[in-house]
Amino acid sequence: MSATMTGCVSATVTVVNLGFSDAFIKEWLYAWSIAFPIGFVVLLVLSPLFRRLVDSITHRLQEPVFRKEK
Repeated sequence: MSATMTGCVSATVTVVNLGFSDAFIKEWLYAWSIAFPIGFVVLLVLSPLFRRLVDSITHRLQEPVFRKEK
């Protein structure tokens, strides 16, 4: 997932800065080689936090709004 994300973002920024020039592939791969390790580490560090956040939100949404009293 981080390879796809960093690849798309670095390709987009490279196209914006250089256009589709002869140096595009070389510059894009250079930018991606820097972005991928950073993105991978950020994914490893933050994914447990985001997983807990999403679990807590979805758990609250699954609770019944009205509880029947016995």
